[in-house]
Amino acid sequence: MIKRIEDGVKNVFGIDARALSIFRICLALILIFDLIVRSFALVAHYTDYGVLPLDFYNSIFADTGWVSIHIISGGFLFQSILFMIAGLFAILLLLGYKTRLATIVSWFLLISLHSRNPTILQGGDIMLRVLLFWAMFLPLNLRYSLDAIRGKVKDGNNKNVVSFGTAGILLQVAFVYFFSALLKTGNEWFPNGTAIYYALQLDQFATHLGKFLLNYPDLMFGMTHFVYFLELIGPILLFVPFFFKQIRIATTFAFLATLIGMALFLNLGHFPFVGIVAFILFLPSAFWDKISNKLNFLRDKKLYYYELDNIKINWKKVVFNLIAFFFIIYILLWNIQTLGKSNAVPDKWEVIAQKLRIDQYWNMFSPFPLKEDGWYVIDGELANGDHIDLLTDQVVTFEKPHHVANLYTHERWRKYLMNMWDRNYEIYRSYYLNYLCKDYNMDNEINLTHITMNFMVEITGPDYQIMAPEKVILEEVDCNSNL
Repeated sequence: MIKRIEDGVKNVFGIDARALSIFRICLALILIFDLIVRSFALVAHYTDYGVLPLDFYNSIFADTGWVSIHIISGGFLFQSILFMIAGLFAILLLLGYKTRLATIVSWFLLISLHSRNPTILQGGDIMLRVLLFWAMFLPLNLRYSLDAIRGKVKDGNNKNVVSFGTAGILLQVAFVYFFSALLKTGNEWFPNGTAIYYALQLDQFATHLGKFLLNYPDLMFGMTHFVYFLELIGPILLFVPFFFKQIRIATTFAFLATLIGMALFLNLGHFPFVGIVAFILFLPSAFWDKISNKLNFLRDKKLYYYELDNIKINWKKVVFNLIAFFFIIYILLWNIQTLGKSNAVPDKWEVIAQKLRIDQYWNMFSPFPLKEDGWYVIDGELANGDHIDLLTDQVVTFEKPHHVANLYTHERWRKYLMNMWDRNYEIYRSYYLNYLCKDYNMDNEINLTHITMNFMVEITGPDYQIMAPEKVILEEVDCNSNL
């Protein structure tokens, strides 16, 4: 009986060594891609020249308790060096060289970067940093790493790794979707089944394929209920010990299919891809064994579990496991608290989450997707009297663009500008427009003299009823005052 329980725990909370290593590689690639995307707006988003200069930043975020070396200087050179260091350690993580150190430094630089400009963050960023946090507790270099080639890997014979670290990262991924489902309290999810309809009506998110899906209301109805119940029940099914292989693989692929669908139908940045990488960890050894017959580099004849009883006690691992166990409980309580029904984490303990940036709130499309949408018209008046839309570089028009999502050069600007519509971000708007003044006038002979930030509000009703857009002036600045 005890043996069966032990085997069940190993199955449910163990992670295949190949999965851990492929997870490491994919995680590093996402970090590198994310840095590249962010670098296109490095000046705008991270320097004093941009939308959030340090004086303004410190006036708002000084009391958050966040740790960030990116706030030491708002200079371009300093920020560029930090980007390059982060890229270097992400490459080391990719190669599996000094993997533990590379993971720790990558995590620290990521939370530092996130804390420098929270106005451009989205759910994918939160998920990425909590995955990196848990990655520090895992042996990511057992396979396909320079550490393994150099003989620097301990427990290299492990095929299925079991620890509180593996349990922690698996539970963390499950928490993302389970608590997201609990926060989806609107009737649009259940029983009405209209949530995906409303999500795809958000022109700032929807892809061309997403707009095409609007032609199939019955399909969207079924997909809405599928997503809702998958998020609600799927995290539980992932840890069912009986018929383990079949249920674990089927549930994992259901989540993967959902995430692929999200990437195809909505512009959500790297969120779906971070989710896909996370679910690599759930694929059991039986899955990797089966495909290894076709992919020789995945072949693995080492069939050992990590058994603490069979070796001399490693107190470093004991401490790591105790710390991991603490954070499993802590993060569970934090997520319970986000439901708003209890103060599960005492106020004096919240500083832990703030310092380590494991604070999380999985309110994706919760309690229901937004029904208020629209597009920006950033009306810039030139010294010669002409008007230009600073988002499109075209003559100002208030007609709806053919594809609203294309107004944004990348996901960071999309998130930033979608936040600017929120009244809680009203104080940021003038800084954004002042940045546009400086940036345009530096590169053009005819200067901007005035900018008006307009938002064309469009309300989505049921049954494909779209209200006529209404122009709202959010902010105006006189560019001459910046000269």
